[in-house]
Order: sequence, then C-alpha cells, then structure tokens
Amino acid sequence: MAAGESPVLKGQPGVTRAALFACCPRCGARTLWGGPATFTSSCSACGQDFAAHEPKGRSLFLVVLPVTALLVLAAVRLDDLLRSPLWLQAAVWTALVPAVMIGALRFAKAAVLISALRKKDDE
Repeated sequence: MAAGESPVLKGQPGVTRAALFACCPRCGARTLWGGPATFTSSCSACGQDFAAHEPKGRSLFLVVLPVTALLVLAAVRLDDLLRSPLWLQAAVWTALVPAVMIGALRFAKAAVLISALRKKDDE
C-alpha cells in the first residue's frame, strides 16, 4: 500500500463508478442513487449515510452554470453548422439537455460525497 493511502478506501469505487453505476463509495453496492440525481438516505448494504453529504441549492450553481453555457454554445454552433429546422432542434435539445444535466449533477455529487467521506475517514 502506498504512503498516505487508507486501507478502508483501497479498492473502493471511484467517482466515475459511483456516478454512473450508483456504487456506494464504502462497500461498492449499487445503492447510491434514489432518483436521477438524488442520493438515497443511506446504503442498504453497509449503512453509510449519504443524506448528510448531499449538496443542495446554491452549491450546485458552480456545476449547473458552466454546463448550461456549454449547452447553449453547442446549440448555437450546431444550428450554424446544420441549419436544421426548429422542430428538429427542439426535439434534439429536449432529449439531450436533461441527460447532460443529470450526468453532470451525478458526477459532481459523487465527487463531493467521496471527498467528504475520505476527509471524514482521515480524521
């Protein structure tokens, strides 16, 4: 084991696995997400409390604003390149925007959770 590595966290799922596959950062069970971008209150396998570490409200502004700006720029650029009809643009972006936002929020929330748990374990 490398210096500074915690034996509790070695081999545990990282941010990407937690965000995509709902893996608990402690035990690896698929119990992290209760909704599209909402934590369950706790892990049913190991009892890890997720609700205490869930970022809400204004703290997610730093994730939502840049993603929104990138989506708007992508929509404008795609419209300039393809000159597609408005109904097609509306259909594409109506499906794409929620998927991208949920993915970004899941990744950010999983990163905050894992960071908080590692900080708590180091104390």
